[in-house]
Amino acid sequence: MTKTMLATSLVASMFAGQALAADAPNANSFRIESEGQFARDYADSVERIDAGVYLVTKGPLAGKTITMGESGLAYDLAALRARVPASLRERAQIKSRIKRLERTAGRFERQRADIATKASSSGSISCYHYNWTTRQGTWYSGTAYVSATAEYYMSNGGGGLNYYYARAAASANGSLSAPPGVPYGSGALSAHALAWNHHTNVISQQFGYGNYPNVSSGYVYSGPDFSHDLEAFSGVEGEGDCTGYVGIADYLR
Repeated sequence: MTKTMLATSLVASMFAGQALAADAPNANSFRIESEGQFARDYADSVERIDAGVYLVTKGPLAGKTITMGESGLAYDLAALRARVPASLRERAQIKSRIKRLERTAGRFERQRADIATKASSSGSISCYHYNWTTRQGTWYSGTAYVSATAEYYMSNGGGGLNYYYARAAASANGSLSAPPGVPYGSGALSAHALAWNHHTNVISQQFGYGNYPNVSSGYVYSGPDFSHDLEAFSGVEGEGDCTGYVGIADYLR
């Protein structure tokens, strides 16, 4: 039985702990303002394995993979496209998630083209609003927190966990405050939280949209069983004036 986690980050803050409360980070948070800042602040606990892709080597999140920026987004898209669905329902779910990431990739391309001759933002979920009346542009940014866990949870009575019982859950929220002069609603965030038992095809998910989306999948359970195929995923994406993506997934198989 193996447990792996895939995380994608393009945010000012990222929550990835066992707690499912999505309204604030905990001690297991990563603060990500840019790839350079992330690499400096966590130099003693992460290893860069590719452009925008990092492996956590120490601490409570050791073994997890964090991806960020367009390179990280491309990494996640490739992983989803390579998955072989076991059912029509799984095929539809994967297709839906690929479309979401493709839309995000498209926003990266459009933002890069729109601001090619303007000063760029050093933020993470970055937003750019252009006022055609004043002929001035304004940069601002958002924050996202995501959590996903697929885990054994029931005591075996001997100080360990019972491998027959498992569960998965995810949560995500975001915060986006437009500065003065930027109309409310010009930029927004979308959030998605998903828990999935692939053996039984039981799916629990929730979507949110706005300046302060806050969603939670609740738990999906597996057990008693000799094998598990659980997935938990949550993500926050930029919409409108905003470009950015953060996602985290956990698997127990």
